[in-house]
Amino acid sequence: MRNIYLIFRRDFLGYVKAWGFWLSLAAVPIFLIVGAGFGYFAASSSPVRYYTVVEPSNVISGAIEAEFRRTQARAAQDAAELAGHMKVAVNEAQLAEAAPDRKFVEVAPPAQSVEALQPYLTGEKMVSGPSGEKPLFAALILSADGRTLEYWSSDVNVSGLRYSAETAMRDLSRRDALLAAGLNADFLKEADDRAVEVAEFRPRDEAGGGSAVTVADRAPAIVAVALAYFLWLMVFSIIQYLLMGTIEERSNKIFDTLLTSVKLPELLAGKLLAVFAVTSTMMLSWSMFAGVGSAFAASQSPGLTELIEPFLAPATDPGLIIPALISFMLGYVLYGAIFMALGSLCDTIQEAQTLLSPMMILLMLPMFAIFIAFQDPGSPVIDYASWVPLFTPFLLILRMPQDPPMWEIVAQMGLMAATTVVIVWLSTKVYRAGAVHGAGIGDLMGMIKGAMGMKPKAG
Repeated sequence: MRNIYLIFRRDFLGYVKAWGFWLSLAAVPIFLIVGAGFGYFAASSSPVRYYTVVEPSNVISGAIEAEFRRTQARAAQDAAELAGHMKVAVNEAQLAEAAPDRKFVEVAPPAQSVEALQPYLTGEKMVSGPSGEKPLFAALILSADGRTLEYWSSDVNVSGLRYSAETAMRDLSRRDALLAAGLNADFLKEADDRAVEVAEFRPRDEAGGGSAVTVADRAPAIVAVALAYFLWLMVFSIIQYLLMGTIEERSNKIFDTLLTSVKLPELLAGKLLAVFAVTSTMMLSWSMFAGVGSAFAASQSPGLTELIEPFLAPATDPGLIIPALISFMLGYVLYGAIFMALGSLCDTIQEAQTLLSPMMILLMLPMFAIFIAFQDPGSPVIDYASWVPLFTPFLLILRMPQDPPMWEIVAQMGLMAATTVVIVWLSTKVYRAGAVHGAGIGDLMGMIKGAMGMKPKAG
């Protein structure tokens, strides 16, 4: 055990002392803060754009303006509902401030034809508006037959105005059709308001009892997805440490010195523990950052605590946590041994890339399953794929909220454990050949056949 500890301490301190570790540690919080600030800045700093509508009357112009007002009203209503959930008292003035500012402002047409509007659309001439003189962002021109509203703009990437115009035209057509039929313009809205509400319930016992579905009912599946993604992120994070560290020690002939003092299994165990400690330190630091941020947010919004509480029960449920921990440990050892063995065969980063690409594809497959589980936790794809030992560490966690049969849980864990033992055994053989005897990538298949007792073909 002392030798394992010494290898662990040597590698762990080597990783922690590197500036790249601290950069990676700070990257996620900085990314979240900068990303949130950038998103807010991008939304608030978007420029005001002028548009004009060329039509015989002001019907289309009024319909587009009404659509913008409805959008602002919906945003204010959403803000009010969110404030209600958070139990934050807000007044109408604050709700009005929370609504997004108008980014498209109508101005009077400076000309009546496309040809005459071209200089304004290209920026050669300016139009006056509430924000001063600006180029004309877009012009909506009603065709002579009244059946097409032509949208002219030099910026084809900003499509918010066009979408609003399309929605306004549909609403206008429906209103005209209702009025022509002798119905109220709000007939469809009134019909929607009278629609039978669909309430969601869940049976609780065989006697027919049940209750309405709440966030607490969906929380176990959400927590399982989060745990599976956490494991995937941990495995993904160890790649660079294991590969780069092993390649560096192979190229610098450090293996020979280490193996004069410790046995190969002790060396592998110490290295796996060191990388596990490094990635765990990063994850714990990020979790503390998230916890502090959540606590601060809860102190500012009392209702946020009620939103978090439903997730605490499944996050501490032994029926979910124990299989998750077992899957986590076996999955880490399984993939860690694979990457260490592959790294021991490489002398350069270029050689490692040839091995890393297929492993990355292999790691992306469980990620696709996580996306499927988020939409349909009971999907047969998850059930079948969880029997593949390389995917079991991730997918078994996703199955737990669906209460799979106990024999399946035990069988999948046993298969995963047996596969991990075989992988570690093979990886030890490959690691010894690469680290001690200098074998390369081209010798990989021969080593695997030799480890399995298969004689290579005679040349």
